[in-house]
Amino acid sequence: MINPKAVRTRRSYGILKEVLMKALAVLGYELHQSSGQRLTFSNFVNLAQAYEQRLNESGNLIVANENRLKLLPRLQGTPPSEAYFIVDALAKCKDARGDVCEFGVAQGETSALISNEIQSSNNALHLFDSFEGLPKPIEKDQLKDDMFSLGSMEAYTGTMSCPEELVRTRLRAISFPPQRFVIHKGFIDKVFRADSSLPKEVSFAYVDFDLYEPIKLTLDFLHQTTSTGAIIIADDYAFFSTGVKTAVDESLEEKNSNAMIYECLVPNTRYGCFAILTKRGP
Repeated sequence: MINPKAVRTRRSYGILKEVLMKALAVLGYELHQSSGQRLTFSNFVNLAQAYEQRLNESGNLIVANENRLKLLPRLQGTPPSEAYFIVDALAKCKDARGDVCEFGVAQGETSALISNEIQSSNNALHLFDSFEGLPKPIEKDQLKDDMFSLGSMEAYTGTMSCPEELVRTRLRAISFPPQRFVIHKGFIDKVFRADSSLPKEVSFAYVDFDLYEPIKLTLDFLHQTTSTGAIIIADDYAFFSTGVKTAVDESLEEKNSNAMIYECLVPNTRYGCFAILTKRGP
């Protein structure tokens, strides 16, 4: 199954290649490629390693990891440039209290990347997905980027579904212990009401729910379960549905109304469409 965001991912590979080539130039290397020749895996690894070295110039946060270099090229809905923001955030949160969450796991490739990054820790991983595709949009979800050329936001109801077993297969492939992860199956409003195994504390969360209502509910839940230093990355900010940006912006306005609780960073869209929320207060 091809994720509809694959087109954006391929574009971001080109962006990452450009950034990494600049990193190589600083180290005194050049990458020459014949016209029409595709970037080989070995070259991608070389570029990624150089990029990690540049990232670590401000502190040795990102530990070298061979599995990461195998997982990055497989990502379908998350471009590698955005993936490094996830890797960096997980490294920054390693000493924060709480478990790690992903809301909207799709085919599980990003789940595998996240689980690989926390493999050596004691953090539990909580994965949330309906496995039934997108829920119905509401008025705040206006179609911004028509990825499937379906013509309306309503037409996307039920799309982007992936089987639960595919996610489990991804985690088995990297030997992530089954006792360390929980899959919360169902639409998020029902999960929050009825699931007794929700995390009590969260240190990092990747939110990829595409629509206003599930994202707003998730951000409200995370506000109650995260502590100072926790990081939330909201994917598809200002992409696909206007509901994502609306939910994030409304949440920030509400939570920061009396004090600066969350710091928000929206990277250049060259790296992807996402927002990074860092909790600075209780």
